[in-house]
Amino acid sequence: MQVRAPSQSAPLGHPIELVQGFVDANDWRLHHASPHEVSVEVPGKWSDYSLTLTWQDQFSALHINVGLDIFIIDQQMDEARRVLSRLNQNIWMGHFDLIEDDGGVVFRHNLLLRGTGGATPEQIEDLIDMTLGECERAYPAFFQIATGVVSAETASTTALMETLGSA
Repeated sequence: MQVRAPSQSAPLGHPIELVQGFVDANDWRLHHASPHEVSVEVPGKWSDYSLTLTWQDQFSALHINVGLDIFIIDQQMDEARRVLSRLNQNIWMGHFDLIEDDGGVVFRHNLLLRGTGGATPEQIEDLIDMTLGECERAYPAFFQIATGVVSAETASTTALMETLGSA
């Protein structure tokens, strides 16, 4: 997935304002839930992703949460946990979670900014780009588990395989 940075870049800014500029530059849909929270709809290769970004003053952190449109039924939960564990072992930043109540799959990460006075456009771009990249990489594995087509071992091995080029 190729994302574009906004044309103007300020040295430091409020993270939510920078997110809005990045979203505008990519022509994605944005909804302001509050002055400290936005929701973004991003088209992906496998699915459309729902990102929620929340600025948390008390921690000086920007939290990103992405809900994948995959739901794991109870019978597949053990396999999904195995895939989740294996994928999370190979992620440097952020992690996947299973929502036990409804079987939802989410990706979460926090960008800590204490003492910086704001974020840079590049930090916001990296956060969103990395998050979407992990979701795109993991989506097929979770989908295969949700539909019961393959084992956790096969699904996670395929998701973690490094490929060159595209078909």
